Amino acid sequence: MNNPKISVVMSVYNGEKFLKGAINSILSQTFTDFEFIIINDGSTDKSLDTIKTYQDPRIKIISRENKGLTHSLNEGIKMSKGSYIARMDADDISLPTRLEEQIKFLELNKEIAICGTWAKIIDEKGEEMGEYKTPINNEEIKRRIIFHNPFIHPSVMFKKEIMETVGLYNPKLKHVEDYELWTRIVSKFKTANIPQFLLKYRQNKTGITSRNRSLMLLMGFVVRFLAIIRK
Repeated sequence: MNNPKISVVMSVYNGEKFLKGAINSILSQTFTDFEFIIINDGSTDKSLDTIKTYQDPRIKIISRENKGLTHSLNEGIKMSKGSYIARMDADDISLPTRLEEQIKFLELNKEIAICGTWAKIIDEKGEEMGEYKTPINNEEIKRRIIFHNPFIHPSVMFKKEIMETVGLYNPKLKHVEDYELWTRIVSKFKTANIPQFLLKYRQNKTGITSRNRSLMLLMGFVVRFLAIIRK
């Protein structure tokens, strides 16, 4: 059997509240040649039970004690068989054509190593609260990365082979592991964001981002300094 084109990697920690919506949104994609690696990162709620209700052969489950998001993402990437890695979070929703649009873009633009998308911001009830637009082209991304994160983490898709050059997520930079990885990628490869709303990004008041906002701000200064050096 041939390897899938895309490996979707999603870590789950006590995410049962929104988990079905996230899983369903990937399984209903118009592009179907993917594996879906779900890491149950030591959940103490019913997340694992929810995952096990799905019988889709594309789902690959890793379940173990809690090791954190960064470790989980690196673990998922290491076991992935796809040529491309697509990120997903357990409380967000990918619109049906997300994978189709991203793989088409990357296949048509071979020089691009990673692409994200724009997103609609939703609340805990799934109602739209606003829009999240990111810089589109490589030049703009390189300018903006010094000031802020130019990608929406659960929207990105990247070529797996670039990990051999830049390395995996840095476990020492908790909560900004994605931002720091992008600085390494941007310094060596061309990047882009597709100006389409292909993700519903949940602004969850009880989520990791809200709980650790002060630490993220501090670590953000560290990453911006690294971005300046790498540029």
